[in-house]
Amino acid sequence: MSNNSNNYAQPSALLLVHALTPVHAGTGQSAAVIDLPIAREKATGFPIVPGSSLKGVLRDRLSGSDKDWAKAVFGKEDRSGALCLTDLRTLCLPVRSIYGTFAYVTSPLVLGRLARDCEAVGVGAFADLPKMELPLAQSHLDAKVPTGSSMLISPTAKGTNANMFLEDLDLRAVEDDGATKVASAIASALFKGNEADFTGRFVVVPDTVFSFLCETATEVAARIRLEESTKTVTKGGLWFEEAVPAETLFYGLATVEPRFLPGGEQDPIAALEAIGAVQVGGDAGVGRGLCRLVVQK
Repeated sequence: MSNNSNNYAQPSALLLVHALTPVHAGTGQSAAVIDLPIAREKATGFPIVPGSSLKGVLRDRLSGSDKDWAKAVFGKEDRSGALCLTDLRTLCLPVRSIYGTFAYVTSPLVLGRLARDCEAVGVGAFADLPKMELPLAQSHLDAKVPTGSSMLISPTAKGTNANMFLEDLDLRAVEDDGATKVASAIASALFKGNEADFTGRFVVVPDTVFSFLCETATEVAARIRLEESTKTVTKGGLWFEEAVPAETLFYGLATVEPRFLPGGEQDPIAALEAIGAVQVGGDAGVGRGLCRLVVQK
């Protein structure tokens, strides 16, 4: 058994990020069809926002005139900072739907990791989410929706015949109390005053379906560069850029190392709570990356 003499409280928080505009958190150029792809997890392929990108944005917003506090919180050349930020993982992906316009789609794997991560750092907000299970059926794919409030189900279908269409996927909708609890928890944290709209669009799909949607339901836009004198496209000035669509929900964790903070200085978690909105990723000049930031302890 290890004997750790550094017994101290490590403040932690859950960061919920709601994309108000498409987000391009890229990885540089690619040799594939998409010239500028978004960052993704290696194992799952789910879109992410690297923690380094988020930390740079927050440092710029919070530094202000107190340079010493900023160095203590975000680090300097010879020492890391007190604030540690993880990558932002995808929580819900907006996907086109024939009924209800669009859906907030997630999966059991995503929800399970959210509950596990919150429990690991002592954040109570989503640590007790009900466990969701969606085994793949050979004949039809089931999708779980909140009980009695879904806008995604065909209005002419009832009972076991209830179906929904996400992109070109035909899924069978199953009302589930666990999905109701999950949707309510997310809605109360991110959509206070408009919870019904979120819960009506919420759906849990199998992990394989979510993985497929993460690959195919992102935005890909053609961008061009013009010659200043002629206003025509520069030779080689056409490229394709990927973005995570507006309405995507991300989550990440923030922890603070108290030993690195000057005594009596502002708590970094409290500073994050006061931010409200941030610009994440590239193409800020054309409105990409505007996000709401909500902190849950």
